[in-house]
Amino acid sequence: MAGGKHSPPRDTALSDEDLRSMLTLLPAEAARDPKRDRVAGQRLSLTRLRYFVAVAEDLHFGHAARRLGISQPPLSLHIKALEQQIGVELFTRVNRKVSLTRQGQVLRQQAAQLLDHVQRVDQIMRGVGAGEYGELLVGCVPSAMYDILPDIMNEFRARFPKVHLVLKEGHTMDITDEVTEGRLDVGLVWRNVADPVLGTQPILEQKFSAIVPIGHRLSRKQVLSVHDLAREPLILPPRRVSPNHYDHIVCAFARQGLHPRIAYEVPSILSQIGFVDSGFGISISPSVARKFASDDVAVIPIAEDMPPVILSLVWSRERDSRAAQLFRQTVADIYGNENSITAGTPPA
Repeated sequence: MAGGKHSPPRDTALSDEDLRSMLTLLPAEAARDPKRDRVAGQRLSLTRLRYFVAVAEDLHFGHAARRLGISQPPLSLHIKALEQQIGVELFTRVNRKVSLTRQGQVLRQQAAQLLDHVQRVDQIMRGVGAGEYGELLVGCVPSAMYDILPDIMNEFRARFPKVHLVLKEGHTMDITDEVTEGRLDVGLVWRNVADPVLGTQPILEQKFSAIVPIGHRLSRKQVLSVHDLAREPLILPPRRVSPNHYDHIVCAFARQGLHPRIAYEVPSILSQIGFVDSGFGISISPSVARKFASDDVAVIPIAEDMPPVILSLVWSRERDSRAAQLFRQTVADIYGNENSITAGTPPA
């Protein structure tokens, strides 16, 4: 036999473990290439296992051959070659009656399970290619993690229940970097600039508001201006975390000939609300802060025409996947926006 291995005696029963050790697979085309089989040694092809299972089910070579769509002589040759490969008789043939040997019964059970598993793997991989299976890594800024993302997740899971969602909370620049580097598939971030590397799909716009502690002299006003806020200690996000927020706020003061008095740099909107509530100053944040504000703070619109910030879905153009495309379509269906910001195109 090929590979220098000795055949076990014909009357020796093989254990399940012995047979499993023999089931090292060779690509199916090897079944049509005896020379390649000889070079490969004691390895079995999926095609021969399928042929064996068909004969084992029908216990008739002619019936099995018709079901397989081949003629009987090649089928018999494949079964004989399989028996030679593993060194045992799989069938007894007496007066044209075919029956399984004890070894054949064991191989039938193991081969049927193996072929079923191969079929399921094939179906799963087809599902992965279609975006219906697999894993999707989603990054999200804290302000959207508890409000917007749950709605998206519920809808996406209803449509694609076999896609496993893995969530990561982070700030805009961190998530953007991870999407660019391929460590996240998509991200929900505060971003309204085009990028040649990232695709960007706007979800919603937010205007800026001031978050003021109740009892402060400005908390009773309906609208505030940057002049009202110029002398107040401000709580802003660090520029490295949210450059759009930071730049819009600083530019709004600059247009009025003012400089903001930045007392604290606090990354998340939720943390900024906590700082305001503790009396450390006034925050300027997107209006979504109103959904997280306590009764101890007031969220007041700002009069100046400041550019809005946009919560957007971002993904890597180079590493796009079918699951990510389905996630974007789900977002578009929820928020009624199928347009995306492409490279070189300014946001609306």
